[in-house]
Amino acid sequence: MKRLFSASSSADEATLQSLKSVLAGERIACEVRNELLSFATDQGLELWVVDDQDYGRARKIVESWRESVPEPHTAWVCPDCKEALAGQFTSCWKCGKERAEA
Repeated sequence: MKRLFSASSSADEATLQSLKSVLAGERIACEVRNELLSFATDQGLELWVVDDQDYGRARKIVESWRESVPEPHTAWVCPDCKEALAGQFTSCWKCGKERAEA
């Protein structure tokens, strides 16, 4: 069994769960470790590949998956009403103005 990914933040924990799902779709058995410890200590979750023979293929899948994940947009300010908005929004929630393409 080999460790494939370690989560150091809550965002990484979401990534870990996504990776586990992707690998399950490829029929690569994985195990999440430290689930109970992560609540009581600062030790983060870890994703382990069960069969060492699957590790190389799992690494390639993870690298490919990471390259396909789009970069998050930066926060922006609506040019019409000056509302501050998080990067994931494509239009202003206050006035409806669409975000200009970067």
